[in-house]
Amino acid sequence: MRVPLVTGGDVPYANLDHAASAPCLEAVRDAVDAVLPWYASVHRGAGLLSQASTRIYENARATVRRFVDAPPDHDVVFTRNTTDAMNLVAAVLPVGTVVVTFDTDHHAALLPWAGRRVRRVRAPRTRGEAVAALEAELSGLVADGDRVAVVLTAASNVTGELWPVAELAEVSRRHGALSVLDAAQWAPHRPVSVSELGVDFLAFSGHKAYAPFGCGALTGPARLLRSAPPYL
Repeated sequence: MRVPLVTGGDVPYANLDHAASAPCLEAVRDAVDAVLPWYASVHRGAGLLSQASTRIYENARATVRRFVDAPPDHDVVFTRNTTDAMNLVAAVLPVGTVVVTFDTDHHAALLPWAGRRVRRVRAPRTRGEAVAALEAELSGLVADGDRVAVVLTAASNVTGELWPVAELAEVSRRHGALSVLDAAQWAPHRPVSVSELGVDFLAFSGHKAYAPFGCGALTGPARLLRSAPPYL
């Protein structure tokens, strides 16, 4: 691919921004093109095309469930991106919930907690130190009887390091805290299993996973998602 220069002429294009938004795969483009002739209102029509589009839409929800291996009692919600999914989690968490984050979390995981009590854990030097730091933080919080949610990053978009998600989720669960996983950087590169990791919420973005434009997904316990007031 060649792109024009403001000074005239053109040059080969080098995309150095794949970590932020990956290019759409040809297989994804072909799948979208195949569906477009069947496009009609989803959940808002009785005609054949509307019924077909609705079926395709709901099948996509099932595909996301299989992709992240979410348990049967978790819902799949389509969002605009990871940030939007984290905002939805923030709206779902009960009033008074204390949010625990690490200083190294993805920007989208740090922003949505305005108005809540947030405890920031210092960046650990090792995976073992991360687990120990969370253990120490939760020991003091849960002893006070607070509702707690732990926000975790699966893979850093700055350093590329992989976090001990299963161990951190187990510590959270043992202390009665919910775990919220930002898998934006993990999902495009490694298998994801909500069931194996043991997290309560998982969010990721399509635009990082070789899909076009803005769409993301959130999985989480149906009992929490369905009991909350509408986010939008």
